[in-house]
Amino acid sequence: MAEGEELTILVIDDDEDMRRLLSQILYLDGHVVIAVPSAEDGLEQLPWHTFQVAFLDHNLPGMEGLVLGEFLRRNNPHMKVALVTGETDKRLERATRERSITFIAKPFDVAQIRDVVDAYRASASQRLQDSQEAADPGFDPRWREHLDALPEIFGMAGIPRRLEDRLIHQVRDSLSNLRSVSRYNARDRAAALAGLLTAQVLGIDLPRGADGRTLFEEYDAAMRLHGHRIEFE
Repeated sequence: MAEGEELTILVIDDDEDMRRLLSQILYLDGHVVIAVPSAEDGLEQLPWHTFQVAFLDHNLPGMEGLVLGEFLRRNNPHMKVALVTGETDKRLERATRERSITFIAKPFDVAQIRDVVDAYRASASQRLQDSQEAADPGFDPRWREHLDALPEIFGMAGIPRRLEDRLIHQVRDSLSNLRSVSRYNARDRAAALAGLLTAQVLGIDLPRGADGRTLFEEYDAAMRLHGHRIEFE
């Protein structure tokens, strides 16, 4: 799941000020928020919305938040549920962990709320990658494992110097853009990766950067900076 993608989030708290606070935090982060005062009102929303995340108070009218959270997760195992409560009972905190529900004590930091959303995104991205790999075992080849064998496999040494220089120049230009927050773009990401693999296929000895890193290492460092998949480590 892409960072910044809109989620649909359920907030249940009988305290109007708390509902408003949680809703504002999540709404300003770009999410659709359905906020209601009771478990019954929350259950009524389920036929109409697919929720990815839920924030629940524990002491709710009609049903405890822990019981509701367990019900929500049983019916949607991928949902991230957090119990946001003023209760200080350690047994309650332990019970939430046993049910894979996040325990957040009031008063809370905004970062704790966002961490729950980020955890959902991370798990959704992993599920997507797992499903793609299951459908196609070659979906995510680990280039590092086979990189050194490429020149021998293709046997294409002896490329004209002008083509070597052109390729090296383009890879360096693309890497320069990838290292920049403002100039980063998908075109240069594709060009850099293609150029690095082409250089290895052709047996071109790539120069190292000023800091001594290989251009493969520079590519992975740039991907790590932007939160994308690394290819060569």
